[in-house]
This record gives sequence, C-alpha cells and structure tokens, in this order.
Amino acid sequence: MLEKKRYIDLHRELHESPRRFTGLSLREWIEEIDQLMITHDCKNILDYGCGKARFWPAHWLEKIQGYDPAVENFSEEPRPADMVVCTDVMEHIPESSVDDILKHINSLSNKWIFFVIDTKKAIKKFKNGENCHVTIKPPIWWQTKLNEFCTRHTVHFQI
Repeated sequence: MLEKKRYIDLHRELHESPRRFTGLSLREWIEEIDQLMITHDCKNILDYGCGKARFWPAHWLEKIQGYDPAVENFSEEPRPADMVVCTDVMEHIPESSVDDILKHINSLSNKWIFFVIDTKKAIKKFKNGENCHVTIKPPIWWQTKLNEFCTRHTVHFQI
C-alpha cells in the first residue's frame, strides 16, 4: 500500500506540469474503441488512468467518465461502465500492485476492456530520476496477467 501511494504521489508531481499526462495516448485508438463499442454493444466508457483527459472526442463527452488517482478532478472511485479503456497506464503501476489493479479494472467493466501497454522504458522520468514506466515486462507476461484477471479484453503492446 505504501508503494502504491508513493507512485501516486510521484505521478501527482508530474501532473503539476500542464504538458504532462494529457491523455494523448488515447487519441490514436479512438476509431478502434468506437468499433469495439459497437461490436460489444457498449453505451458508456470509463477511461481508467485518464490523466488530464484532454483528448476525449466530442462524441464521447456525454458517455464517458475518467478515473486517475493522481489527478484531483478524476480521483473519485469510478462507477462501472460497459467499456473500460486503459491506455499507457499499466506500465506505470508497480508490479506488486498489478494484480489488484487488473482486478479493479475488471470489476468496473460490464462488457469489454481495451488496453494499450508499453513494454519499454519511458522517455519521461519522475522528479527523483526514476523512470515513469515501473513495470517493464514482455507481452507474454502481460497477456498471462490479462487472461487471468480480465478475460474480456483487447490489448495492444507498444514494443
């Protein structure tokens, strides 16, 4: 629990900059998410780890909620949603918390989960010099975790 809080605090420090964690990583996946929402009959979205959520498309605004424990405006416990979107988030979670976070994400998804997970070090560093990607694992490691905790999902790996 202390490790999780420490990483949330480190992310809060980075969120002080208006140019950090804006939610940009979501933008390139919007078309695919829209298609998955049709395929799985999803009516609403939870953007889990949304950052500042500056790149939500206009057609999502009435059906989306954001959650990010490091951003005050989005730090309240989210409500379940048909589609949970989690882009460029899991690699920021300490390995000791990955299972619990995946269980949490799964508990919030009524129908489908969309992941994008980076498998390499980030360019960004915390103010203390640590790399922002704290759990760097190969796709097979992540796929095993996802299959165990989130059976209804689509995943893309940034390699």
